[in-house]
Amino acid sequence: MIWQEYVKTLTETLDLKGHIIALTYTYDDIEGASSEPCRVCNALMKAHHGETIALTAKNSTCPGGTWHLGLGDPPSGEAGKALMNFLVYGEKLACSYATFHRMMALTSPPPKGVADHIVFAPMDAMPLEPDLTIFIVNAEQACRLLTLYSYFTGKAPRTEMMGSGCHMAVAYPLVSGEMNVSFSDWTARPMMKMQPDELIVSVPYYLLPGIVEAIPRCTAGTAEGKPISEFMAGANLND
Repeated sequence: MIWQEYVKTLTETLDLKGHIIALTYTYDDIEGASSEPCRVCNALMKAHHGETIALTAKNSTCPGGTWHLGLGDPPSGEAGKALMNFLVYGEKLACSYATFHRMMALTSPPPKGVADHIVFAPMDAMPLEPDLTIFIVNAEQACRLLTLYSYFTGKAPRTEMMGSGCHMAVAYPLVSGEMNVSFSDWTARPMMKMQPDELIVSVPYYLLPGIVEAIPRCTAGTAEGKPISEFMAGANLND
């Protein structure tokens, strides 16, 4: 499977620690995938450390994550009020209900109705073609991925860096088809046990072949650059 073959090249080129995460929406049960109760942010880290997890509406234990990944509706009624109070007065991530509403209204919608299982796995163990690949990296590795992505396209991704960690890492790049660079969110980072210098780069799978193809051709990959003096010799800088 070609996505499994990409792992060695990407890992060695970028000196990655841990596994590249592959994520697939499916209606199929995956043999060997854990169905133990789990939060989305923990499922990401479990896959990063080598486990395969299948999340559904039944075993996703974070109501926000269930909603943001499209496995269920947002909490309503008394549950919705309790969640809003927790976000504003518990986690204290927004100063008011109106601010939180604005935050949600200005971000992309969740991928509702795509499938009823979401498989999180190390990419070299993913049995299904990925929808999304997720890298937990440092700033330099993120810079290299971004440069490799733009090598053929010449485009900057339209990033979305506000909202929940699962929205930024999974829902937005899945819905938009855009590469995203994010920090997760302030309360998810400790739950994920992310290091202070780590961030998340999410790459829709259809973009990954171009990144891999760019590696031997780009200095952000393995290509050797040449000094500017070779190109400026004989040039009249006053022209």
